[in-house]
This record gives sequence, structure tokens and C-alpha cells, in this order.
Amino acid sequence: MNQLQSLREEFRNYLDTVRSETMSCENVLQKLQIYTADVYERIAEQLPAIMETIESNNDESRVLVSYFISGDSELNQDSVVSEELKDVQVKLSDAASSMRLMRTDDKELFQQIEEQVGQMSEIRDSISEIALISDDIELLSYNAGFVASRAGSSGAAFTYIAREIKKLSNRTTSLVERMRRNTEELVESYRQFNERIEKINTETDERLNNIEDHLGSIFNKYNTGLKNIAGLLMENLDSVNSIKQYVPKIMISLQDQDIIRQSLEQASSINLDMVQQLESNLRLYSNQRVDEVDTSMMEGTSALTILMSKLANELIGKITQNLDESLHKLSSDLGEFEQQLRDVEEDRKSLVDFFANAQEGLGNKSSIEMIFDESSEMITDLLQFIRNSIVQKREASKLGTLLIDNMEKTIRCFDEMHDIVKGFSLIKVASKMEIAREMELSRNITASSEMFEELTEKMETTILQVRKQLHTADVSIRENLMTLSANLAQQQDDVAALTHNMEQSVSNLETMRENLNDAIRAVGANSTELFALIEDSLNGARTIKGLIGQAESISRQYGQIISQSEEFRVQGHQMGFTEFLSPVIPERFPGFMRMISKFTVYSDKEIASEIYDVDIEEGDASGELTLF
Repeated sequence: MNQLQSLREEFRNYLDTVRSETMSCENVLQKLQIYTADVYERIAEQLPAIMETIESNNDESRVLVSYFISGDSELNQDSVVSEELKDVQVKLSDAASSMRLMRTDDKELFQQIEEQVGQMSEIRDSISEIALISDDIELLSYNAGFVASRAGSSGAAFTYIAREIKKLSNRTTSLVERMRRNTEELVESYRQFNERIEKINTETDERLNNIEDHLGSIFNKYNTGLKNIAGLLMENLDSVNSIKQYVPKIMISLQDQDIIRQSLEQASSINLDMVQQLESNLRLYSNQRVDEVDTSMMEGTSALTILMSKLANELIGKITQNLDESLHKLSSDLGEFEQQLRDVEEDRKSLVDFFANAQEGLGNKSSIEMIFDESSEMITDLLQFIRNSIVQKREASKLGTLLIDNMEKTIRCFDEMHDIVKGFSLIKVASKMEIAREMELSRNITASSEMFEELTEKMETTILQVRKQLHTADVSIRENLMTLSANLAQQQDDVAALTHNMEQSVSNLETMRENLNDAIRAVGANSTELFALIEDSLNGARTIKGLIGQAESISRQYGQIISQSEEFRVQGHQMGFTEFLSPVIPERFPGFMRMISKFTVYSDKEIASEIYDVDIEEGDASGELTLF
């Protein structure tokens, strides 16, 4: 009785100790289960988010880069920027063509004006002829006056006529001089007019000579530059795509963890069964009298505890090893994944910085700004040149007014000359009358009168001829200048419309430049969130790795439970209870065998088979399948 009482006390101590150890193991197992499940579920949830972020960045960037730079190669379409640049090129070419037409029209008008002004040399010759006639008339007046004075009283009237002829001759000489000056001024005003216009036209010709080739080379350079940008950005995006190969490897690591998690559940199930078994025995122990103590129950409890502890210990060892290897692989894959993404991100930042941000070497402009600014400057410069050309032509056209003024002065001189001729005609009539009245006048006076009549008729004919020439030239020059003025007004309207269109193009290019900058800056813009997700996954893996040490402590605790169980059995045997010589084998405990057969991880069944040398079927009678 004393032996039984002693065994009973030992069993009580054994139950308390083993239950405490088992509960301690369960706490660690629960913590490991919770952390493992939480971390790996979070990683499993984050991987799609990581992939979605990468894909979103890539897809959005590809669309934007294609939209602004590459175009749709499948549809053989140019990008929006290329289309706009082509449109600008067409507008600039149209502007150049318009300027050529202006140049052609102006040239024809100036050729006509030049032809009219060219007649001034003939008019100058006519003026010189009039001057000679005037000189002859003046000599004739001297001669007539001398002869008339010798004729005495009969020549007195003719002496008066000779003096009047001399007066008109002097007026003619003075007027001829004015006509010469006016004609020279007219020619000079045309020379200045023509010189100014010719200078404008020469500059225009120089500007337009190779403008199409120049425009073509510039815009080809722009398109090449933009396509190079697209190529570099696409290479960067392709690099991101190549990094996605790590995701399947990470997913495989997560599948490994799923198996480990199931093994943890199986180890926890064993441990919970032990706890329940121990607590059940403690209740049974508390309700039994000394004379009712069942030594077989004590032996069975210790034997089952040994079986369960050994299996749980082996499982924990395998779990710890698998968990360590899997975490190492997962952390390595995540780390490489992160590092390669960071490398690509650094390349992206460099690209963005060069393409979209100001560079000291580029005059504090980005390469994109340089491309668009150059085109904008070229457009603005050409428009300014066209506007300046029109303004200069307007200024030059004022010299046309001077040309008209000088023409009018010359015409007025000829009108005045015509009045003088009328005076000569009156004198000619008076001379004829006087000669008819004074028949006795000398033949010299008569000859002088006839010569005077011939000279005045010649002068009148010459003046009328020149006057007609001047009138024709005046009408032609006025009409051409009016046409020129109308052309300039039309050119101004055309330039105003062209300016509006080109300014709209410049505005479009400015908007596109900003949009393109934004598009390039958007490449991988969510990388901060992306790396936060990866870092969170890495931190989770580190957390689990920190728990492996605690899992290893469970193995030591199970070793103590096995030792305590075996020590209790030895004590029971030494006290003379032969039940404790019973073999510790699984077959004695059908519930234990059923639990093992229901393991969901085949490697765990293999562990049980190796420990206890028993055959365990894959699945059970209910058809449960094992996860490999």
C-alpha cells in the first residue's frame, strides 16, 4: 500500500511537471503558428500587390512613352509629338512658300517700277535738249535785240519782243535746272527705295534658300532624340520585367512555408493531445482514492507521452530545419529582388534626371526642354523675321511716297514749262504781226522770227512728249505702289493668321513638353510603395527567423519530458509494478495511430514511420489526401 501511495505521489508530480512543460511548448508553438501564418499570408497578399504595382508602372509608362514618343508601330502611326512636329514643319514650310510668293509678287512690281524709272534717263536727255533750245532762243533774243536796235523806231516793238523772249529764256533756264534737280532726286529716291527693298529681298532669299532641308534635318533630329529617349526608357522597363522572374521563386518559397505551417499544426495537435491527456489524468487522479489507483493508466500515460514527445520532437526538428532553409531562400530571393529593383530604379532616376530635369551643361534645361525649345525658338525666330520683313517693307514703301512726290514736282515743272511755251507762242504771234506791219524791217529780224518760231515749236513738241512720258510713268508707278501697298496689307493679314497658327503650335509643343516630362517622371513613380511592400515582407521573414531559436528550445523541453517519462517508468518498475515493462509502441494506442495516419504532410508520416517502424497509409478510410 505504501508503494502504491508513493507511486501515486510520483505520478502526480510527473503529471504536473510534464503538463507545465507541454503547456510551455504549446505557447511557443502557438506563437510560431500565429507569426508564421500572419507573415506568410501577408507576403502572399503583398506579392500580387507588388506585381500589380510593377505592371501598373510599366503599362502606364509604356502607354505614355508610346503616346508621346514611339507611336503605334503595329498601326504604323506616328506619336502625337511626331505628328505635332510634322504639323509645325508643314506650317513653317507653308510660311516659307508664302514668303517666296510675296518675294515673287514684290519682284514683279519693282521690275515694273524700275522700267518706269529707267525712262528717267530719256527724260534727262529731253531736259538737256530743252536746255539747248533755251540757250539757242537766248542767243536768238540777243541777236534780234541787236538788229532791232539798229532798225531804229521801226524796230522798237521788236526790241521789246526780244527782251520778253530773253525773260522767258531765263525762266526756262531756271526751270530746266529745277527739272534736272527734281529728276535727279526722283532717281535717287528710287535708288534708295530699290536698295532698301533689295536688301530685304536678299535677306529673304538667303533665309529661304535651304529652309526645307534645314527644317527636315532639325525635325529628324528631334524625332531621333525622342525615339532614343523612348528606347532608353523601354530598356529600363524591360529590365523591370526581367526582374519579375523572382516572383515565381518567392511563390515556391511560400508554398514551402504552407507545408511547414501544416507541419506546425500537426506538431501543435500532438502537443494539444498531450495537454488534454495530462489534464484528463490529473482530473482522474484527483477523483480517485488510493485503493482505486490504476497503475496501467499511469503506465499508458507515460508510454503515450513518450511516443507523442518523440514524434513532436522529431517534427519540431524537421520544421526548424525546413523553416530555416526556407526562410534563408525566401529572404535571399526577396533581397535580390529588392536590390535589382533598386538598381533599375537608380537607372530610372538617372534617366528622369537627364531627360526631365534641368542640367547645368544644357543651360539649366532638360534634354526634352532643349528639343522643344529649339523648335519653339526656330518658329518664333522665323515669325519674327517675317514680321520684321513686312515692317521693313512698310518703311521702305514710304520711300515710294517720296518717289511720287519727286515725280509730281517734275510734272509740275513741265506744267510750268508748258506755260512758258505758251508765252513763247504769244510772242511768236506778236512777232509775226509786227513783221507783217513793218514790212521794211530787215531780213535778219524776219529770219530771227522764223528761227524763234522753229525753236519754240521744237521746244513745245519736246515738252509735250516728255510730259506724256512722265504722266505714263506716274500712273504706272502709282498703280504699282498701290498694288504693293495692298500686297503688304494682305501679307500682314497672312502673317497675322500664320502667327496665330504658329503660336498655337508653340503652345501645343510647350504643353507636350510638360506632359512628356510628367510622363517620364511617372515611370516607376510608385517605387516607394513598392519597396515598402518588399521591406515589409523582408521584416516578416526576419521576425519568423527570430522565432526559430524559440522553436529549438521546444526540442529541449520535449527531451526533458521524455526523460521524465522514462524516469517515472523506471521508478514504477523498481517499485514492483510490472506494467511498466510493457513495450512503448504505437500499436498499443489506436488513437495515436489514427492521428498519424491523418497527417496532411507526407514527410511527417515518413518521420513517424522511421521513428516507430510502422507502415502508415497515405490518407485514411475517409479518403483524406496528403499534401506533397
